[in-house]
Amino acid sequence: MDALGINLGFLLAQIFNFLLIFFLLARGVWPKVLNMLDEREEKIKRGLEDARAAEDARANAEREREQLLAGARADSQRILDEARQRGEEQARAILRDAQHEAEDRRAQAHAQAEEERNRILAESREQIVALAMAAAERVLGTSLDAAQQRTAIKRFFTEAPAEARGLGQHVEVTSALPLTDDEQQQVRQLTGASEVDFQVNPGILGGLVLRSGDKVVDGSVRGDMTALAARLR
Repeated sequence: MDALGINLGFLLAQIFNFLLIFFLLARGVWPKVLNMLDEREEKIKRGLEDARAAEDARANAEREREQLLAGARADSQRILDEARQRGEEQARAILRDAQHEAEDRRAQAHAQAEEERNRILAESREQIVALAMAAAERVLGTSLDAAQQRTAIKRFFTEAPAEARGLGQHVEVTSALPLTDDEQQQVRQLTGASEVDFQVNPGILGGLVLRSGDKVVDGSVRGDMTALAARLR
């Protein structure tokens, strides 16, 4: 050893010191370092797991948020659609009500106009008859007594052809002037109808036009004049 320049005692002391230090490190320091490393690794692992869990939770929260937003959008769209539908239904209902009201008012105005016209015609009946009788007297060159006048007036305004007898159960009767109650009763007896609808149309000039279903009996003066014109042609 001396030839090599090595001091055996010093070498042994160094080896002893190394072993001592190694023993102390192995017994006291390294376990703590290893424990610290293990704890740090465990912390890192837990941190990664926590981060992964947080990422999963964030992803789940994001999905839930998207689902909630989608549900909210769907609910909003549904509410808008329902509101639009209700608005359209209300608008249609208001329009229908306005149309019905307008139709009712037109019907009422028409009925009132017909009623007023019939009232005026009824009040003018005597004047019309007087004028007609005066014209007839001038044509005939003779005067008619009261009985003849009443008979002529009655025939002119209420006479119906014989074909109207037993015409049907539901009959529509059109006259040039409003008929009196007695005249209406005579028409009912002639037709034998259970339901009779009386209407006024001065355009037929005189006589009666009776309808029951598709059957028509024209006993009007207008019809006679049309037939006469056709025969003359």
